[in-house]
Amino acid sequence: PKALKLNVKMNLVKVDGDAKVATIESEVGELVRKGFDFLHVTPPMGASDFVKNSPLANAAGFVDVCKRTCQHTKYLDVYSLGDCSALPASKTYSAISSQSPAVVHN
Repeated sequence: PKALKLNVKMNLVKVDGDAKVATIESEVGELVRKGFDFLHVTPPMGASDFVKNSPLANAAGFVDVCKRTCQHTKYLDVYSLGDCSALPASKTYSAISSQSPAVVHN
């Protein structure tokens, strides 16, 4: 079996599927071409601009919530989950499905 190489904090710029080569941009802006057999890409994640620019957001631009309750740390009538929340979880449907019971409970 082949060892998998995880590349994080890089942006996918181009994919040449026929040649099986991906061009990625590193954190410092360097373009690197990498061959692949299998390519799994996750897009950059972040809250929408209207959230980032609102008083609900923390310094990173996500809705600032308690990780146990999903309740906003300042505005107690606000709850957030999923892509826009500052929860220490992936920004996926499966994460939302596990976060929603906390919101329902609270």
